[in-house]
Amino acid sequence: METFESDDGHVIVRLDRGDLALESLTEACSEHDVDTGVVVSGIGTFSNLNIHYVDRTDLPEEKADRNVDLQLDGSWEVTNIGGVVADGEPHLHVTAFDGDRTVGGHLEAGCEVNVLGEFTIRKLEGLSLHRRPGEHSISQLRHR
Repeated sequence: METFESDDGHVIVRLDRGDLALESLTEACSEHDVDTGVVVSGIGTFSNLNIHYVDRTDLPEEKADRNVDLQLDGSWEVTNIGGVVADGEPHLHVTAFDGDRTVGGHLEAGCEVNVLGEFTIRKLEGLSLHRRPGEHSISQLRHR
């Protein structure tokens, strides 16, 4: 991983083969003091894809009852990753294609970069957000 920061608060993150996407972006947020921000772009290729998505319209209290976890091997072309950073923790969604299908969902830990990854994080000054459980134990953004 290598990171670059502009004078106006943009952090560019380059990930190389073998780097873990979510873990590296979390590390970059820590290194560049991104407490509250936005991941405005993300592209690359992964050698596996770990995501989850919600497949219900009724939301039970138990997270395990509403989320579908996918752990997909193979080469995945990442067409976009975006989301919000609160308390220095990225909450990101991904869209990726393996040559046969396109999938999307909440990016989970353990996604290994196959060839490259390029991401842009924008620090937000004058705003401090965190996540706290709301209705149905869903993590919600709140002002600190």
